[in-house]
Amino acid sequence: MAGGVLQKVSEWVLLKNPKWTEEERREKALVRRLDIFFCSYISLSAIVKYLDQNNISNAYVSGMQEDLTLTGNHYNFFTTYFNIGYIICIPISSFLMNSIIRPSIWLPTLELFWGITTGCLAAAKNYQAVYGLRFVIGFCEGTAWPGTMILLLSWYTPSEIGKRLALYQSATSLGGIFSGALQSALYTNLNGVGGLSGWRWLFVINSIITVVVAGWGYIGCPDYPTRPNPVSKWLRPVDVETSIRRMGKQRRALPKGWNLGVIKSVFSRPQNWAIWVAYEVMGQASSGTGYFNLWLKSLKNANGTSRYTVSQLNTIPIASNCITIVSLIVFLSLSDRFQTQWPFLLIIASIGLVFSAILAHWDVPDPAKFASFLILNLCGCYANLFVAWIGTLIAHSAEERAFVISALVVTYYTLAAGVPLKVWPASLAPNYPIGWKYAVGMFAGAIPIILTVRYLDLRQRRIDDRLLDEETSATPEGYATPVEETKSVDAATSDAAAGTLARI
Repeated sequence: MAGGVLQKVSEWVLLKNPKWTEEERREKALVRRLDIFFCSYISLSAIVKYLDQNNISNAYVSGMQEDLTLTGNHYNFFTTYFNIGYIICIPISSFLMNSIIRPSIWLPTLELFWGITTGCLAAAKNYQAVYGLRFVIGFCEGTAWPGTMILLLSWYTPSEIGKRLALYQSATSLGGIFSGALQSALYTNLNGVGGLSGWRWLFVINSIITVVVAGWGYIGCPDYPTRPNPVSKWLRPVDVETSIRRMGKQRRALPKGWNLGVIKSVFSRPQNWAIWVAYEVMGQASSGTGYFNLWLKSLKNANGTSRYTVSQLNTIPIASNCITIVSLIVFLSLSDRFQTQWPFLLIIASIGLVFSAILAHWDVPDPAKFASFLILNLCGCYANLFVAWIGTLIAHSAEERAFVISALVVTYYTLAAGVPLKVWPASLAPNYPIGWKYAVGMFAGAIPIILTVRYLDLRQRRIDDRLLDEETSATPEGYATPVEETKSVDAATSDAAAGTLARI
């Protein structure tokens, strides 16, 4: 096994294998360049995105609650205002990135803005200021995750996409690890330095890191194969040509522009609706894992003192992110290997059902609660499995993929803006008598819905195959079928794109 891994690494580095054809070698060279430049940017971006999105949790348990006199559901409203901004940006971003503004300009520029705004949180004097700043950060961050998913699906094939999604999401979890460790270090070493509390230093440092990563994005983001980024000199004409040709082999459409046909297809295909429901149900089911540190904070020793120090409250949840990374690597690598996602979604839904049921019962020893909180993080790969599935489920239209991905995220954050106030209110922490029963119901409901998506996927494939057979049999000799025409168009587009990039 180790030898096989080393061989793959050697092939990736040296681009040498006597069994490869010239076309395969070009594909390997393209993927390596994408991994080095594009994936380095999105991975760093994922880390800072998580830092800037969730540092409010670390700050809250590190003195922010006391310094700003936060009570009741103020903590929940920090998330609510962030989510409102996030929701507003996503549909705007989806439209602009597919038709008007290059992703290589849009994504890094908004990242730059949210980095600056994160630094402003260090100067917040009351919860009202935090509300406003969190809204702006949410708006600017709203483009990052769906925009990255859309771009990844435009460059990587079904046998490659899973591991890259795992890399991206693992970077997000690394952001969680880094956030906890960073806040612990800042609280220990910088608390009070320059008149700033440790939690305020967290926002300052996060801001600086984010601005630096945004600068790299202007070069590392490649845009689309048919409209490559002119600043990305690492992307050669042969790479552009190869990328368009291999997307054509996968019958995965690249951006062509919005029209009424796309809108009609979005709303008329039942599998789009089914995967939307499945994603939201799984998202709701998994939402309780974010309250681990609040439960830890509630634990007391026999004498009434806190069981864990502030430093421990920031470092213990690092284990959760480590488990999520393992889940991402294992399940998404398997999805690449077998080029399917639904069986693994069923597995993680079943895991979630069992361990959320333990927390719903609640009257169990603390070690059982501790283990359940940690094991539930195995479900953290669900979103990326759905995105990989969308790549094949909606291969026929880049715009439709963008619409559906945006709809998934908009709905998720719409629910996240209001549902926690009723289901996971801070006033009912740490046992959340409604929340964990809600999670059990969602995990249980996800299983039949995932199976429904699978059924509709198979049905659509049968329909497409039948239509292709009918078109082929009805095509006179000497004329091209629509599929053959598509290949010809792809080849012409490839030459044009390569010529365009060569002139840049």
